[in-house]
Amino acid sequence: MIESADFLLSVIMTVPLSGVIFASLSKETPESKGKNVCSVGIFCVIFNLLILWITAQKISLTGGGLQLTQRFEWLEMPKIELILGLDFFSLLLIAAVHFAVLLGLIGSYNTPYRLKTLVILALLFLSMITGYLMAADLFSFYIFFEAQLLPLFLLLGIFGAAKRPDILHRFFLFNLSGAVLLFMALMILFNYQTVSIADISRAALSHNVEIFVWAAIFIAFLSRIPIWPFHYWISSVNVNIRHPLVFIIANVLPLTGVYGLIRFFPLTAPDILDPYLLILETISIISMAVIALIGFENRDIQYKIFSYMTVYYILYLLGALLPTDALLTNIGFSMFAWLIITSAIVVIITRIEKEKQLKNLGDCGILNGSKRNSVALSFFILAAVGLPLSSLFLNNMLIFAGLLLYNLKMAIFILGAIILSSLALLGHLFYMKYPLKPNETKETLSDMPVSLFAVMGLTATLLIASFINPLWYME
Repeated sequence: MIESADFLLSVIMTVPLSGVIFASLSKETPESKGKNVCSVGIFCVIFNLLILWITAQKISLTGGGLQLTQRFEWLEMPKIELILGLDFFSLLLIAAVHFAVLLGLIGSYNTPYRLKTLVILALLFLSMITGYLMAADLFSFYIFFEAQLLPLFLLLGIFGAAKRPDILHRFFLFNLSGAVLLFMALMILFNYQTVSIADISRAALSHNVEIFVWAAIFIAFLSRIPIWPFHYWISSVNVNIRHPLVFIIANVLPLTGVYGLIRFFPLTAPDILDPYLLILETISIISMAVIALIGFENRDIQYKIFSYMTVYYILYLLGALLPTDALLTNIGFSMFAWLIITSAIVVIITRIEKEKQLKNLGDCGILNGSKRNSVALSFFILAAVGLPLSSLFLNNMLIFAGLLLYNLKMAIFILGAIILSSLALLGHLFYMKYPLKPNETKETLSDMPVSLFAVMGLTATLLIASFINPLWYME
């Protein structure tokens, strides 16, 4: 039984599920090559973005806590109710994931290989991660935490192109181990009469139980973030993905780890965590520096993108662990623009890499004579490296300022890793635009379709609007 009138929350979660049903029933002809089902997926995501915009009108930026909630009675004995909740931070992340999946679907429009399966699994993942970002109680949080893995593993198994199956198996085991630990921690908290995530800090745990619960929570969420010791298996899976939508979804998964720590880690965290947090911060910074250095030296653009995304995930993780909630909105705005920017780069790069392999082209000068590809890729990479073209610019400065005040040495290492990963992208762009000598000939790259260029233009407009006034859509 539903106990709240904020029905928009369940609508936001169920629209992608409705898309799964319509996509399953969609009939394809040899001429359409799966484009009908892809159109269904694009329509569902756009429709949900419209609902998110309507929902945003009900949320105040300055309001504390969950501003919209919806409760579902599940069991009477023991009494368990599922709670969905939404605040401004989670709204920004849900919108960002929708925009990322939308760009991935558009980038997959002309890839007919098992397109129906791709769209169905992508919409299923979108529904599950939306539920995860709205979950406000322990049970729904865990259900959606696990439910995301089913469509993800199917996508990786069908479209991931992993060179070694054992890598995917160990990736699965890491996530399974984290899930088991999280389940044990949540059951202990439930036994202490804790149901809502907001009440975790008030649970009266004994010393040893407290250590186990928080260790299990941290390991469960960190297992989804590419930091030591989980970085190798996550990177081995992600860098072998050559499909734009699957790459985007696989690299959205670490967001769930960062978000989980933000939601579970209270400002009134027990003092027992202080020495462990120092260890976590040290490991995170070392992981950030090593991955940034590998991405800078690696010639594979896929790894450069993965390295760039990992560095930023760790940045947001460290920003979220600061003893203040003042930066939470800035992290939300930054991640909103960052996910859109990186998704656009993935779509453009994947298209270029595919044609490069077909025509046996090199990277040097590949964008010469390809104006739309060059303009679009240049804009998004320049936005990614920190030029004032989106809300990423100002909010990253504020996040870094907070880290600078907290720990000067840590902030210097973080800045160095960010600069290194940004230079890797910028250097690759320069290499792709390197002017050829007059006597050099090179087979040209077919330019980006006008329709895709128009989509990238609209995306760029959205990012510029978010820089000028991040709240333009709420006025």
